[in-house]
Amino acid sequence: MDLNTLLQRAQNLTNEAKAECELPAVERTLQQVLQATTELHSRVTQTGGKEIQAHILLGSKGVDLPKLNQKLEALSARKTFEPLDVKADTDVRTFLKNERENAILSVIEDTNKNISDSVSKQKWASMNSAWNQEKARLLDALIAPSQNFIDLQRLPEPTILNPHCQPRSCLDHLELVYAQELRNYNELLLKGSNRPNLVQKFAQLSHSFGDCRLLDMWTLLACVTQISEPLHCDPIKSRQQRPEFVSHAKSYLERRYRVFMSSQVSGSYASNSYQLVLAYVSHRFSAQQTIGLVDTVGERPLWPLVYYGLRCGSTETAVEFLREAGSSHEEFAQLVADRNAGDTNSRIENQLRLQYANKIRNSTDAYKKAVYCILLGCDVNEVHGEVAKTIDDFLWIRLAMLQPGDAANFGKLQSLILEKYGEKYFNAGQQPHLYFETLALTGQFEAAIELLYRRDDTRVHAVHMAIALHEMGLLGGARSVSQPLLSIDIKDPQPLRRLNLTRLIRQYVQRFERTDTSEALHYYYTLRCLKDPKGRNMFMACVCNVVVDSGVFDTTIFDLIFGQRQASDQDEVNSGLFRQFDCSEFNTSTMAALVADELASLGNFEISARLYEMAGKYNLALKHICILLAQVVHLPTLGGSLRERLGQEAQRLTQLLANDSIEVEPKMKSSFVLLQDLLTFFNFYHDGNLSAALEQLRRTQLMPNTTNDVDVCLTNVKRLSGEVIKVLPDVIVAAMDIAQRQYKQLKTGVGSSMEQIEMQQLRQRAKALSNMAATMPYRLPNDTNRRLIQLELVMH
Repeated sequence: MDLNTLLQRAQNLTNEAKAECELPAVERTLQQVLQATTELHSRVTQTGGKEIQAHILLGSKGVDLPKLNQKLEALSARKTFEPLDVKADTDVRTFLKNERENAILSVIEDTNKNISDSVSKQKWASMNSAWNQEKARLLDALIAPSQNFIDLQRLPEPTILNPHCQPRSCLDHLELVYAQELRNYNELLLKGSNRPNLVQKFAQLSHSFGDCRLLDMWTLLACVTQISEPLHCDPIKSRQQRPEFVSHAKSYLERRYRVFMSSQVSGSYASNSYQLVLAYVSHRFSAQQTIGLVDTVGERPLWPLVYYGLRCGSTETAVEFLREAGSSHEEFAQLVADRNAGDTNSRIENQLRLQYANKIRNSTDAYKKAVYCILLGCDVNEVHGEVAKTIDDFLWIRLAMLQPGDAANFGKLQSLILEKYGEKYFNAGQQPHLYFETLALTGQFEAAIELLYRRDDTRVHAVHMAIALHEMGLLGGARSVSQPLLSIDIKDPQPLRRLNLTRLIRQYVQRFERTDTSEALHYYYTLRCLKDPKGRNMFMACVCNVVVDSGVFDTTIFDLIFGQRQASDQDEVNSGLFRQFDCSEFNTSTMAALVADELASLGNFEISARLYEMAGKYNLALKHICILLAQVVHLPTLGGSLRERLGQEAQRLTQLLANDSIEVEPKMKSSFVLLQDLLTFFNFYHDGNLSAALEQLRRTQLMPNTTNDVDVCLTNVKRLSGEVIKVLPDVIVAAMDIAQRQYKQLKTGVGSSMEQIEMQQLRQRAKALSNMAATMPYRLPNDTNRRLIQLELVMH
């Protein structure tokens, strides 16, 4: 087929396609077709068959690979991670989207920066470490060939201490004054004197502080804690039911306001309450300020006179003003007089309450309303803001409205102060004294003390307030010494708290218990009536912790603390630091046993044995002495060593046992005596006195001289305690060594018949020792067996 025929057929096919569908015509000349074919061929030959297969595969799935490549090439990573600029004409959605993307990008950038910085630091640290190692290697190389390397290390210089220099106290002047007063108080108790009022003692001491606010706080505390008889039940529950706390708080506020009134008027009215109130009202109220006051007496408002008469604690003055006002106020005057005498008239009270409900409640005279509410208990939630200008006035009105033993309303007042208003309302951070006084006046001593304890400048006062109240039986202590400093007990009336006195004192004392130990003991003595979870006396538990935690385990120190027994009389003890606290709640012997138990648990048997002896627990003392002797009895004696100290202690105890001064168990006594004999044996052995050592060993009946003695010695060994059995391997080795030395001495002699007999006896003893070591019911150490074999071979 020629080209013309092929061209004609192609044109026919084109015409048929046009007739059948409306597709766009493709006009391409043969030249163009040839060129496209050439390009396709060259592209196929360059990319290879894999790309063609990819095109075919993706094309079958509907993916246009060339178009996809164009889109990927159009992407720019640099532009993608650049912060997006917010355009002014964008909408809210686009703005938020851009902000979110910018935030993500900033996090990515910060992370990359941190990673880079971390890598840089690690790189330099690694380089620095490598360089230091290289420097050390170079210096070692330089030091090796030279014997004249200069040592620049400074030698320690001797320090000479002044023997008269005392440890510096950690207590400041104020703390020392308190500590001395507490010491005097404790000494009076220990002498059996009558218990003084510690709150009054500290209140008198506060006059020397030069701080009027501290003086006011101590004076308040001394005033509100004046009770007729001590509390014999839980202080928290009894405080709500006994009216003394309310009446004393009210009296304190009245006395303080009387002083304030005197400072506001001229003249001296200290002894004349009538003139004082009259002058104060005249000074306070002018003609304009009497508007709204309904009744007058002598051209002065009546009800302010009555109110301030009651406010300064002069009920007689209030009655006098009421009676001067005329017969219309006689019933009210009678009510005030009866209340002052402790009597009640129900008829008058009911009439006046009805009068208050009908007329007085809406009266313009705020002082009249306040007086009615105070005396009749009307409108207990009324604030009386026009009359009560200060916290003291508010508290006095609320306390005056309480009936004796009204625990429910007293609890509501306490909740109002502690929970509703709280520290923020009273600005306790800047005025802690004001909130303290408010809490103390409402009988919330525990919360008031905890408030002061949180501040550095008032912590010392809080501690001694807690101690003083505890000594008087007025502090609500925690149920357990492990509770927080301030806790709530669900069994207590709301909103009262409990104070953990143990935690309070331990936190305060731990700062100076090592430098001022004597003062620390007096503070811990205040915990003598409290118990820890183990049932131990808290005073003894705290002192035990002080002694054990100090880490100073020296016999001389312990003798100073606990005292030292006289050599002439085992029951007589020199007075130590603890002897001053001997009482029903504290005993030095019990304290010594307690500390000994703690030290024994820590492995300090030497001091614990001495303390057990002081406590009268001689079995435990000998037990720990035996444990220590078993460890050092075979060693040579060195000056100042444990073996030397134990030897002296063993001799003293041996003398006491010989004189029957102490009583111990027979088994413990036999173990101790046997170890003491072995101690003497090893002393002779190390000194080279072989004959005396051998004679001492024969007395113990532990080692055989012949093979016939082996069974008897093994029987004796089975009765021994564990401490003595530990020493037997060393005893066997020492006995064999003695036999070997004696054998060598005889072997170098002339060889007489007597010497031959003695050498034969020595060989029999060595054989008996070997047989005993082989038949021991306890496994001997390998070194012991090896040494015995070597010594026996020398003799054969």
